[in-house]
Amino acid sequence: MTPDEAMTLYDYAWWARDRLLAAAEGLSDEDFARENGFTYKSLRGILVHAMDAEDSWCSRFLGEPVAPPPGEDEITSVEALRARWAEAEARLRGFVQGVTEASLTDDFVFRRRNGQEIRTPLWGLLTHVVNHGTQHRSEAAEALTMIGRSPGDLDFAAFLWQRGAS
Repeated sequence: MTPDEAMTLYDYAWWARDRLLAAAEGLSDEDFARENGFTYKSLRGILVHAMDAEDSWCSRFLGEPVAPPPGEDEITSVEALRARWAEAEARLRGFVQGVTEASLTDDFVFRRRNGQEIRTPLWGLLTHVVNHGTQHRSEAAEALTMIGRSPGDLDFAAFLWQRGAS
């Protein structure tokens, strides 16, 4: 993976996220939080988890403590999530823009919550964060589609084709 490829993956993830948030735009807070049978219980739960995971990894990458996940009363609307995620994106974007060929292949060392030390090449963890988000973006897309608000095609190829056309 090159620094440009890493940035492309993150640009894709944020493009797909923005399609989800656009599809959710206008949902009442109640509909955003309505239980839907998915693991994170609601569209809000799915998307807040995805945002929090991204932000938690960013904190690790920056050597900062990982904050506890937001409580259910902290992010109650699509607009509040969009604002919080924009802040998280800015932090992570700054980190990804700063990676180098050398830093991507260096081991990144961190401790799990249980204290276990983990060593993994940075490129692998950067890929993990995008891949983890893909799982939850697909869940959110399905949840939105079930209520008649499909975000449309979220495929990486669709992102590349749209980007190439602009």
